[in-house]
Amino acid sequence: MWVERGAWDKMINDDGLVDEFEKLENLKKEIEQKEEELKKKLIELAKQKNAEVLFGMHKKCFIKEYEKIIYPEDKNLLIKIIKEKGLYEGLSQLNYPRLSSKIIKNELDEEIIGLIKKQKEFRIMLRDI
Repeated sequence: MWVERGAWDKMINDDGLVDEFEKLENLKKEIEQKEEELKKKLIELAKQKNAEVLFGMHKKCFIKEYEKIIYPEDKNLLIKIIKEKGLYEGLSQLNYPRLSSKIIKNELDEEIIGLIKKQKEFRIMLRDI
């Protein structure tokens, strides 16, 4: 979007809040990246020292290896087998985002809608101009 400088100055109406929010978002990304680098270094140090706890000046850090379960991208076969084994009912759970969408669109029975409360919230997002 191309706007002349004078016209652009007239469009700005945020009292500097959008730019401040952008700076914090960028800082947050930098901090998260630095945090990931530090986690890798802590894991490596714990492996070298064969330790599950590392001590700093004010805190101790627990490093515990665990098995992460990685499900297949296409879960249809997995779900089919779980259903065949009679395990599906005990392993499935309510999908709250889908339920919320149906409530907002009034696509459900009034008896269900009557059990919930609605509250206004705000989502704030930044986009390039």
